[in-house]
Amino acid sequence: MDTIVEFKSDVRYAYSTGRIRALETKLLSSSKVDKMVSSSSVNDALIYLEDTAYDDTIGEMKEPGKYKELVNIEKMVSFELMNRLIFDLEVKHLFRTPYDFHNIKVLLKGRLSEMNTSEILTDFGTVPKKVMKSAFETDNFNLLPEFMREVIGEALAHHYLNKNLKTMEFLIDAMEYNHLLFLAKKTAVPFLTNYIRMKIDLTNISTFLRVKYFDTKDNLEEALIDGGNITINFLLTLIGDTLESLPSYFRNTPYNHLIEVGVRKIIEDGSFSNLDRESENYIMKYMRLSRYVTFGVEPVAAYFVSRDQDLNIIKMILVGKLNQLPEDEIRERIPITFN
Repeated sequence: MDTIVEFKSDVRYAYSTGRIRALETKLLSSSKVDKMVSSSSVNDALIYLEDTAYDDTIGEMKEPGKYKELVNIEKMVSFELMNRLIFDLEVKHLFRTPYDFHNIKVLLKGRLSEMNTSEILTDFGTVPKKVMKSAFETDNFNLLPEFMREVIGEALAHHYLNKNLKTMEFLIDAMEYNHLLFLAKKTAVPFLTNYIRMKIDLTNISTFLRVKYFDTKDNLEEALIDGGNITINFLLTLIGDTLESLPSYFRNTPYNHLIEVGVRKIIEDGSFSNLDRESENYIMKYMRLSRYVTFGVEPVAAYFVSRDQDLNIIKMILVGKLNQLPEDEIRERIPITFN
């Protein structure tokens, strides 16, 4: 991790930081993950979650196949904790707003395809899902914040002109990251602004490689998102190059390793698993920089990102075990943990 970040102490977060330092010890460790992957069954894998942040929920879980319930319960725990430990509204919204955009996409797709998509709505956003659903059912979008009304209006206008759900989704994704970057800048916390720029870069790299490999005929410029550290123009200039040559163009960027590892696997067997895993690893290594902060919102934010990573890892392992996937196949997809 070559990224250099400026940290500023914020004594308002003295208690919150201390609380998080204690909670961090209950996050998954690499040894626990390894034992879960090596376990012979789902029930055996769950045993290794004892004495972790997820102990109570696992104890109440009756059927291992209902892992989605575990994830939802633990996400709610995360957000309840966030409300207590984070004082800045923009920081809270930075982590909840992506769920608002998820709901917007779900409801727009349902509206335009005349399908009932309400079952996959989430209540983790800043606007309750019943309010979001009501706004769409009654066409009363005044129930929603201004930026959401703008997103919905532009998405619908785009669709009516182009009749293309996929390109409409590209537009919504771009508007989502634009809004997240706006929120991150408002926090005046460089750690968070850089995090969003990093997420944009990793999303663009993934999109670029998928469009190139699968030759989807998508308009790459339309699919890429502005605001990252790697410019859209830089990626567009590489579209004519071979996959084998791409890592050389990223040697002087922080993403050199993940591009090299990811492209190698794509060339070998068309799998993006290494790229996705290394992208998650990159984020987690960045989160670990928060350990150098004495008082501030950065360790608190990093904890929530790390907790989400844990939940994704647990889900991957349980799904793998339930589907009887080989141990090696599960292991190669698992990213690193905070601990």
